[in-house]
Amino acid sequence: YTVANGVVHDNVTCLDWQQVESSTTYTNADAIAYCEGLSLGGYDDWRAPTRVEMSSIMDWTRSPATDAAFTAASGYHKTGSNWILTVRQAGAGAGKDLAWAFNMSDGIVSNASSAGSAARIRCVRGNGTGEAFSTVAVAPPDQYTVISADEVQDNYTGLIWQRTGNSSGLISWDQAVTYCSGLTIGGNTWRLPSVRELATLVDEAQVAPAINRTMFPSTQYGARSNNWYWASHRQRGSTTASWGLNYDDGFTGFNAGASGAWNYWTAAYAKCVR
Repeated sequence: YTVANGVVHDNVTCLDWQQVESSTTYTNADAIAYCEGLSLGGYDDWRAPTRVEMSSIMDWTRSPATDAAFTAASGYHKTGSNWILTVRQAGAGAGKDLAWAFNMSDGIVSNASSAGSAARIRCVRGNGTGEAFSTVAVAPPDQYTVISADEVQDNYTGLIWQRTGNSSGLISWDQAVTYCSGLTIGGNTWRLPSVRELATLVDEAQVAPAINRTMFPSTQYGARSNNWYWASHRQRGSTTASWGLNYDDGFTGFNAGASGAWNYWTAAYAKCVR
């Protein structure tokens, strides 16, 4: 990161971020208007960030769960991403106004936040205008290149992914770490991905699974189930709970919930990266 005049420039994504998030809380509509009206660092083309963009500045080892370059507050923060089932007014989104938000106290990404509720917002600029709040997201052009039957490259992040994940089924977090470190596809060294990396594969326009199904066949998904994918880090301060992402629609959490809760799972899958 490079910091100047209240703006944090991400040297990897090339996005510019508001260093200090809003001190006022807003509904989604008002948060979007706030960012559009923001003038900061000599720029006036600010906007509300998408869910994937917000994920790019998260640090799940901290609380608030943002990189140290930012002045951060805890609690929920808005994004400019509406939940796809709310956009379509279908399934669990019918009659609802649920939108994506981040709980900055721990980094959980939730689709259970009402667009009409009030929360803070951290604005962003760069890389185009982003999709409008109620517009179905469109994946970037030529996002993936198939390297082999087992590998696919994300042309935007540069990451190379295992296409199908572990074939042995549900495993513990320790087993997932061992599985990825022992993987030898293409004669390369592999590892378990971070939450941030797993989030880059989420297709905002899809549910069940929310991922490119051609590039990543047989992706597991399912709310209130074991169909999660392990991330590389433990919950902050825990030696037993670990982070994961569920491609049902891309929500994240750590497996510390009581039986039957959305964040209760006893084993998960591994999708390795290099």
